[in-house]
Amino acid sequence: MDKGVSKPVVDALLLAAGSGQRMSEATGGRNKVLLELGGAPLFIHSLRKLAHFPSLRKIVVVYRSGEGEIIRTCVEKESLGREFEFVEGGRERFESVDRGLNLLSGDSPDYVLIHDSARPFLTDSMIAASIREVQKHGACTVATPLSDTLKRSDGEMLVETLPRESLYRIQTPQTFDFKLLLAAHEEFRRNPTPGITDDCMLLEQKGYRIGLVLGDETNIKVTTPFDLKLAELIYRETLEDK
Repeated sequence: MDKGVSKPVVDALLLAAGSGQRMSEATGGRNKVLLELGGAPLFIHSLRKLAHFPSLRKIVVVYRSGEGEIIRTCVEKESLGREFEFVEGGRERFESVDRGLNLLSGDSPDYVLIHDSARPFLTDSMIAASIREVQKHGACTVATPLSDTLKRSDGEMLVETLPRESLYRIQTPQTFDFKLLLAAHEEFRRNPTPGITDDCMLLEQKGYRIGLVLGDETNIKVTTPFDLKLAELIYRETLEDK
């Protein structure tokens, strides 16, 4: 999977098209990525990190149907000093990533980094480590080790304790060899497999191994009102540490 010694071309997809049903029920249907955190929409926090990371060539914001104008307006207000591309996402994560990949395929990069905009605490180190790791393995994801004890149930009773030493909570970014992921998407469109929840699973079912980038406990995904309160606490503590 190694592209050699030349500097790789890396593009990024920022996913902002999710339905966020658990959060939308509490916000009257408003997209969670437009909720404010520290005076800015949630998705803007990750966009700032991506925009200021020098190794990224193109950044594509994948937005929810009907929200293209407000997403563009929020981005323009930031004056981040670079151009962005935009594409309407689909109802499912796979469709949103697929549309982003198709947009990039006309001038395809070596690698593509995919991040959920509902994870506002993306760091430069996560991006840099992901780019290093993907050049070794062709695919990698940020993840954190589990600290809780996990039990398996038969539906009524607990029947087994799972060894947590080898279990991880998957986060984003997830980063891939572009052609490899594009081919996996094309195959999935022809022969969809039930139960696929992210792009790593697409490659896992084809026998590929996924590189691991250690993440951070603060790299939370905001999916509930409680998560938003937690994000506000993390944000305040981050400001205090600066």
